[in-house]
Amino acid sequence: MAIARYITPLLWSIFDRATNCIRFSNGAIDVVHAIERYTQNGHLKPSALFVTLNMDNLTTIFSHEQTIAALKSLLSDQLKDQMIQGITVDTMIELVYIVLQNQFCVSNNKLYQQFKGGASGLPLTMLLAYINMFYGQHRDLVTSFVEKNELFGRYQDQALLTWHGSEDEFHTLFNTGIDTEHLMTMSVGSTVHFHDLEIGHNSKGVLESKVYYDRDIDTLPNVSDESIEKLPKQLHAVLYRAVRCCSDLEKFRWERSLINVSFLLSGLPPGSIDSIIQNFYVEFGLPTRSFSCVLQDDEYRQLRRNIIQDVDQQAELKKQRERQRHNTLFLPCPHFNDQETLATYKQRLKVWWKKYYGNEQQTKYIQIKWVKRTLIPIATSDILA
Repeated sequence: MAIARYITPLLWSIFDRATNCIRFSNGAIDVVHAIERYTQNGHLKPSALFVTLNMDNLTTIFSHEQTIAALKSLLSDQLKDQMIQGITVDTMIELVYIVLQNQFCVSNNKLYQQFKGGASGLPLTMLLAYINMFYGQHRDLVTSFVEKNELFGRYQDQALLTWHGSEDEFHTLFNTGIDTEHLMTMSVGSTVHFHDLEIGHNSKGVLESKVYYDRDIDTLPNVSDESIEKLPKQLHAVLYRAVRCCSDLEKFRWERSLINVSFLLSGLPPGSIDSIIQNFYVEFGLPTRSFSCVLQDDEYRQLRRNIIQDVDQQAELKKQRERQRHNTLFLPCPHFNDQETLATYKQRLKVWWKKYYGNEQQTKYIQIKWVKRTLIPIATSDILA
């Protein structure tokens, strides 16, 4: 639904600002770097607990009335001028209400209207579940962890936060609101898993992380059923992820042994596996001597630093591409018989654009990009007589 696609990013930005919530765009591996930065800044203490909340069930049964009330409170608190990008709070509430009131499904040739929860797969649904939970039912908890500068992040239907307090204190705050135990899965402890990542403190209070495997599902890295020609690229990606997730050399060695077994079972020859791993080390700055002997701690730390730096660079490039797309006006290139006429047309349009829009705040940074038209033959059946 177009309305939902338009308003969802706007509302997420408000929710994230109100709760100091971080979006883990790339899943669990982003969690590692976020918590490591949080630790390096001196915020994470050895006694801190980790909390994970899975809200998949809540998305199907949250109360529309409670959620709308929580949304009104969120927007009123965060939008002092009661506007967001020219949309009033009342209009935004009405748009959300329209989406919720127009959720229907067909079963056994009967039409049903959904009065609780949201449509599965609709981006707005997960947002409303978060608002219902964290700005509605458990607002006191959110106020507490914002004041305490806890780390709070989200990825899809799962949220993670740190807690510098006792487990009893957390449960007391969490259970103050409406009973939600049956709506979500919650885990609290010094070590938790978040999707395919396990993170926590060891016995010395040092932050640790590694790849997590659910023994009921899989105990080896997943290798897709692709042709053997594509396995080297997949192995590179698995190694990249392993270094990001594994906080120290010991955990990486164990993960690498699992990776070797997994790709051997998939048909990749041992020599090819070793060669790909060697090339991987070279790509990220390790000396050649690392191939002929076991990696040392300092070499692994260097490897991990280089990969994290590469991750940051890729993220910045992605932001630049998004900004460029946002500031690009794509126009169909007209067809002229000669290039000189086409060049004159383009130049005149640029002059016209600069004259009328070049000084406007919203359009002065926009660049024009010409897109060649594709001539697609029209079938006879598509031509109207």
